[in-house]
Amino acid sequence: MIPSLLLTASLLGLAEVPVPDPVASQAVTVCQQFVQVRLGKMELPDEIKAQPVAKRVGEWLNDGKIKGPEGPLLFACLLRQGKHWELLNFSLWAPQEINSA
Repeated sequence: MIPSLLLTASLLGLAEVPVPDPVASQAVTVCQQFVQVRLGKMELPDEIKAQPVAKRVGEWLNDGKIKGPEGPLLFACLLRQGKHWELLNFSLWAPQEINSA
């Protein structure tokens, strides 16, 4: 009885592991390339995530954070998947502290 419970528990744990979406992985890779070209260095972002845009088939929004020459930088890429990935919008900016009144 105990071995079957252990087997069931281990299989349930495996079922909960998210399977990476290959399209999301491609979107992340394409966005990383734009960030690297813009910064002029081959550095991977500290954080990056990709998510499909609601009600826009084939469009992906990627955003993240990377170390810049003077501190952290934030970026966002809006991409469209097709025969080739198309960059619809790209932003790179330095976060600013909010001054409390």
